[in-house]
Amino acid sequence: MKVRICSTSLVIVTILVALVPVSVGAQSPDTETSITVTDIVAGAPYVGKNFTTDLEVSITNNVVTATVGVMGVEIWVSFDPTVVSVYDFDGDAGNGTQVEVKNGFFDGNLLVVANKVYYTTPTIPHPTECDTQACIHIAASHTGGSGAITDNSGPVATITWVGLEEGSPAIGIPIVGDGILPGSVLADPDGQFIPIDNISVPDITVIYPGTVAGVVRRQGTRTDNAGVQIIALEVDGVLATTTTAADGSFSLDVPLGGTFDIDASYPGYLHSRKGSVYVWGATVEIGPTKLVGGDVNADNCINILDIVCIVSRFGQTELPASDPYDINDDGTVNIFDLTISAGNFTRCGPTPWAP
Repeated sequence: MKVRICSTSLVIVTILVALVPVSVGAQSPDTETSITVTDIVAGAPYVGKNFTTDLEVSITNNVVTATVGVMGVEIWVSFDPTVVSVYDFDGDAGNGTQVEVKNGFFDGNLLVVANKVYYTTPTIPHPTECDTQACIHIAASHTGGSGAITDNSGPVATITWVGLEEGSPAIGIPIVGDGILPGSVLADPDGQFIPIDNISVPDITVIYPGTVAGVVRRQGTRTDNAGVQIIALEVDGVLATTTTAADGSFSLDVPLGGTFDIDASYPGYLHSRKGSVYVWGATVEIGPTKLVGGDVNADNCINILDIVCIVSRFGQTELPASDPYDINDDGTVNIFDLTISAGNFTRCGPTPWAP
């Protein structure tokens, strides 16, 4: 929860992301390398929806005198094409499906010599996995920048997947232990093979989504009901989010068969919450609710602190939309904002989901 004390706010966000590496080769005495398909960074693995993962490379030089550096990468990523497909990043059907190759691991001018998704057996040398699965093939280097990359990790590509059917995408990274192609390899400036010590792929399951739908309106608003944040909460935290349209309606995709709390919030208002929503079918309607106004310091209670804050800002104009002190969004902190807060004095949230 973010709590405002009049005009002062403090937000602390900590994100911890961990992937368990799998040892796949002999470790070099002075370096440790890895190729990783990260966990989902955006979207959700639902049938008919998009989600993204990054493809990352890492090299750690363990001794000060180490000179081993990565100058180029060639990476194959295999997957089950009956469960997922790859969204074409450049939108040009004529050059085949491609992913977004990016700087992140490299820092110079990218040289991309291969960027293609194969849904049938490639006509070029390829890992045996590509005979039975679809494969992404990327090969890139760079000029300028830091030259050979040491002690660094970062993305070389972002992959946008499209869920097609329930199941595991069976994502894999085919590699070769001796540097003889075909397979994923790292290369140094002398054209020598750098052993790949670890690969890591996420455990993803594509499922059919359910939908929670409802309507949220804000007390006293002078504009519309757009921008209310809707969150599906489960035991482990936030599962999915969306925002309302101008008429207050929303539609939120969540896994079928789950039970969630649905929370609605907007700056200057108490949260409203619908508990234990069981998503048993394609769409579950939870009806309308109205957000109670007056909580300008975001502590989810309306008390003397909120009144004092409104008084301290009284008369301010040309405020941006969703400024918590301008509760009704008419651009000014005025008597209407004060009376909304005063009328709800001592109320706390989350309030019941009710009109």
